[in-house]
Amino acid sequence: MSKMLICGVANPDFMPGDNCSRGLFHRRSISNFIVRWNAPPPGVVKLNFDSSLSHKLAAGGFIIGDWIGQLIKARAAHYGESKILIAETRALRDGIKAAANLGINRFLIEGDNATVIRTLRGEVLTQWEIAAIIKDVKKFLSNMTFVSISHVYREANMAADWISKASQTVFNTEVCWDISPPQELRDIMDGFL
Repeated sequence: MSKMLICGVANPDFMPGDNCSRGLFHRRSISNFIVRWNAPPPGVVKLNFDSSLSHKLAAGGFIIGDWIGQLIKARAAHYGESKILIAETRALRDGIKAAANLGINRFLIEGDNATVIRTLRGEVLTQWEIAAIIKDVKKFLSNMTFVSISHVYREANMAADWISKASQTVFNTEVCWDISPPQELRDIMDGFL
């Protein structure tokens, strides 16, 4: 089991009324749990998405897998100069469009960008930079019969993370897989899908 720091900076000398109580420091809280990709329930597929940024150039990707761990579709795309929030939202939209084009209407969505997830859930106001993309996403989602949207740790999003980074370093263009992904991605999928 892995140990993860949950609350940030430790302050062993915490006293009520000091900076910690004003939110500048947090007590250390250690929890033991395994973070990994979990299969969706039978009849539901899972869409994981992510993006990466290198020298102001953004890339994004998604992976769609089923309840038995089979790859349905994965895609990497190079977005050019962009902010990471826009790239994350584009990767999400690309994945949802691909799912809709495949006739998928029951799926879980997972990503490690809390802003995108919280925006999609309606928990925060949509930032103007991603408003049009979020509108597109919600339009696609309105036609789905079952959708669950969750934020996950990066460790549970490793396949999508690899895809977005590979688009930056290896492909530098759009690449899709629906049967035979690269060996490195297969190795990640074997551990997580």
